[in-house]
Amino acid sequence: MAIKMPPAPLPLRNVKWRCPFPAQVNRSGWTGTRKVVGQPGAAIWTASGQFVTIMRATNANQWKGWFMSLQGSVHSFPLIAVEARQTSVANPVVGGGPSDAGFLPLTGLPASTEVLASGMMMTVPLPNGHKRLVCLTAPLVSNGAGQATAFFGPELGQVPAVGATVEIRDPFGLMSLTSEPPGWDVSEGQTYSFLVDAEEAL
Repeated sequence: MAIKMPPAPLPLRNVKWRCPFPAQVNRSGWTGTRKVVGQPGAAIWTASGQFVTIMRATNANQWKGWFMSLQGSVHSFPLIAVEARQTSVANPVVGGGPSDAGFLPLTGLPASTEVLASGMMMTVPLPNGHKRLVCLTAPLVSNGAGQATAFFGPELGQVPAVGATVEIRDPFGLMSLTSEPPGWDVSEGQTYSFLVDAEEAL
């Protein structure tokens, strides 16, 4: 599986990001109480959206070729998960003592600053080559030494390498298509539209 870079950031509208967390719920028939068992690291992102209308074949051809290069769900691609750059701060790196859970030490941040707000996104590189998209569950606030601990979901599932660069400016998910077969629609006046349904390519 290869990563296929798109000709430009995907011009999607009506984008739907989802991150279902798998869990098994057992409920007592006697008391009505329940026990829930989750699987850390098993949640994966899905995304769907439709391209803005592209006028004329000459403008659509690069996208037609790119969609064909994905070979359906075989190859993956980066899908930016934010509408605008989140911050001008330089990307931090993974600090000492990382884990595969929902928190990560970071270093290389400006001192004593709220760098990102809760709900903002990050992309964390993992040892297997995957780029894990996560959503902050608390503000990312650095100390006087430019260090911070990021709290987020979903869990990483793998322990990232110390010194790996974390994307906080333009976070993205590494996705693969789930819609089959890939293709496009052409309307009157050579107006083209493409539909994207994708899931995280773990």
